[in-house]
Amino acid sequence: MRHLSTILLAASLLCPASADAQDTLATRITYDLSAETAVGTGDYTAFQLSANRHHLLSTRPNTAYLRGAVNIKHSFSQDLMLTGAIDAIGSVHADHKVYLQQAYANLSYKSFFLEAGSREQQQVVRDDLLSTGSFVKGTNAKPIPQVHLGTIGFWTVPYTKDWLQINFDFGYGKFLDCGFREDQFNDHEVNRAYAKGIWYHQKHLYFRSNPEKTIFVTAGIEHAVQFGGEKFEYVNGVLTASKKKADLKAFWNAILPRGDANYFENGAMEDWVYGNHIGVLTYQIGWNINKNHQIQAYLDNPFEDGSGMRKGNGYDGLWGLQYTNKATGRQYVRGAVFEYFQSTNQSGPLHWDGGDYPEPIRSQIHDKVTGKDDYYNHDFYRSYTHYGMTPGNPLITSPIYNKDGYSTFRDNRVKAWHLGINGEITDRLSYLVKGSYREGWGTYDVPLSPKHHSFDAMLLGIYALGPWQFSAAYAFDKGNIYGDCSTFDFKICYHGKIL
Repeated sequence: MRHLSTILLAASLLCPASADAQDTLATRITYDLSAETAVGTGDYTAFQLSANRHHLLSTRPNTAYLRGAVNIKHSFSQDLMLTGAIDAIGSVHADHKVYLQQAYANLSYKSFFLEAGSREQQQVVRDDLLSTGSFVKGTNAKPIPQVHLGTIGFWTVPYTKDWLQINFDFGYGKFLDCGFREDQFNDHEVNRAYAKGIWYHQKHLYFRSNPEKTIFVTAGIEHAVQFGGEKFEYVNGVLTASKKKADLKAFWNAILPRGDANYFENGAMEDWVYGNHIGVLTYQIGWNINKNHQIQAYLDNPFEDGSGMRKGNGYDGLWGLQYTNKATGRQYVRGAVFEYFQSTNQSGPLHWDGGDYPEPIRSQIHDKVTGKDDYYNHDFYRSYTHYGMTPGNPLITSPIYNKDGYSTFRDNRVKAWHLGINGEITDRLSYLVKGSYREGWGTYDVPLSPKHHSFDAMLLGIYALGPWQFSAAYAFDKGNIYGDCSTFDFKICYHGKIL
């Protein structure tokens, strides 16, 4: 993977600095080792085993990996801390063979942090284990290296009497999958174009009232942008490149959607807004039934332009109910999530804008219809993916599952129902059960007839014994999205201390 030398250098600088200071300051060095294998039948590893795991386990069937990580934590004071990790994986019969999954350095002060590198990020308001995940910044794809700053969890705003908390993150990074995108283009004739050298901007801002009160609310926004980079496509039989700027102005324009008023005349239709923008607006309400039991209801409303933000996309979104059991000790049901996901409307099937036409036609068009959002797809950047997997919600099937190598989303008009439950059977044995049923109608440009469907389920058991953790799972897919897949999965983990 490219650009990792810079990340490795930054992370390696962390180690000697911590070691030199260990005599006078608090330094901890730990390591994690794990091995996982998935065996079964079908064209893929069963969906629930590979989805929402940062693309850790390959989508290919009969795969395995070894993973090793070194974690460093150095405290300068009670408030100032430096942490980092290097996390490497070696896989067989996998989408990627040997690579760095994580390599980062993080400097934190009280409730705020500054971080550089590639790290598996947790979701802010969605349950990483039980939910299908965020539409924008989920846990489905490999981490995108970035430099970002924000709050550690929710920060209570001073002088609000603990009534207002915020969680924010703001950063820039770069997609590392240039070679993957180029190989998909060269190896599969179905692709007419590809983009590489793509820059990444992400941010979120969430507001939450005091979660200890009987009723509390959460509202916020997540926003991600692909910008800069180059697009390659054949024009009259000649491979032609077109490049987008990645200067300071481009970094500024990525923060809020801006565009070229003369995009038609300049021959760049995609520049009606600079970059590929994906966002979600969250509305959530919680009820603390008592000190141990909590219920939350939420809507994550997706958008790719103003029509989605105005809720012109009908019932599109992730509608969910979440139960959380905060009691100590063994709990047969620790948490449960039920979700309904829809992405079929996309602000309607039509897009009609006078700016798409030259004069004198433009001045004769008085109506405007901004629909056909085509979630996760884009003319210049092709798709919102990292190594073929969407960083967003995996219920929209990622292009890595396209058997002919097609690099964009073929089925982004989806209706799905999902249930997830976890808990503890004994003090050492816990479980996780997840199941999803979805139906897909393709895209507005290329609809599917008949519709595709799939039922995907998993049962996972985890046994913890001191620094050791053992897990076994069975998962299956039934339908015509992934085909009929059946997978057994076994995993061993060990956590050790060096210093």
